[in-house]
Amino acid sequence: MHIRTLTTLLAARWERLKNAGDAGQTSAELAVIAGVVIAIAIAVVAAIKTFTDAKIPLIGA
Repeated sequence: MHIRTLTTLLAARWERLKNAGDAGQTSAELAVIAGVVIAIAIAVVAAIKTFTDAKIPLIGA
């Protein structure tokens, strides 16, 4: 998954929605954006956890 590309596309879409005012965007579009943001956050947390687990293994796990 290319996070940088995904965040660039998300930022561009968000700017179009913000600048359009009330031009008919639906709550579904905003829900998709929120879902993508949550997915990115989960991926970042998983990457950090994997990195720290490799560096600091739990004792007796």
